[in-house]
Amino acid sequence: MVFLIGTLAASAQWSSAGDGTGYNNTSANTSKRVIGFYRVGGSLSFNTLSGNYFDKNASGKVTGAINLARLGFFLGKNSPIYLGFGWDLPFKGWKEEVEINGRTFTTNYNGVGYRFPIFVGYQYPITQDFKVYGHTGPSFDVDFGYWGSVEYDGEKEDISSEDLVDTFRVLNGSWMFSAGITYKKLYVGLEYALPFKDIFDYEYVDESIKGKIGTFNICLGLNFDIKVKRK
Repeated sequence: MVFLIGTLAASAQWSSAGDGTGYNNTSANTSKRVIGFYRVGGSLSFNTLSGNYFDKNASGKVTGAINLARLGFFLGKNSPIYLGFGWDLPFKGWKEEVEINGRTFTTNYNGVGYRFPIFVGYQYPITQDFKVYGHTGPSFDVDFGYWGSVEYDGEKEDISSEDLVDTFRVLNGSWMFSAGITYKKLYVGLEYALPFKDIFDYEYVDESIKGKIGTFNICLGLNFDIKVKRK
């Protein structure tokens, strides 16, 4: 937040330096101005684990996400600040290994759902085509599917979603931090989701069991400017 305030102050000084300087939402077509953006793409996700349930024998899996939409609108004609929201289809998961009577049991858990981030951000143009951005805000997850498997002695047994529905939360949340660059119609970004909901906070699970799943995402996709005619 201190960084954002400092950046905004610097931007205000830069804008007042004179004509031809400062932030300006212009497009190559001078008859139109940029009022926002739309981004769509995908992410490579590294799941991070915290909580006493994951203290031993557990590790986060590498999964992915489909970024169905990132939609943002600038707060004013020449403002670098934007508000936005998104819609993702993230996949989550972790793996557990335990040894019982000399036999190793490996359990894989997977989940899928919808994620709806809401964010405030700042975009700065280095050139007409090359821009850097950063945004942050809450994200709300609706997990509609869990499944898994157990492997031991070379055999594998599936765990159905019905067996897990009374174990994990359906509604979860996190705080998202995102930064990246756009070049023409491409964007590359990094995101981290800091979880603030315990996935085991459910009536059928002992209250002493705690666990949270965060994600570190590497994002790649397409970026489209939203333009309107100049008045």
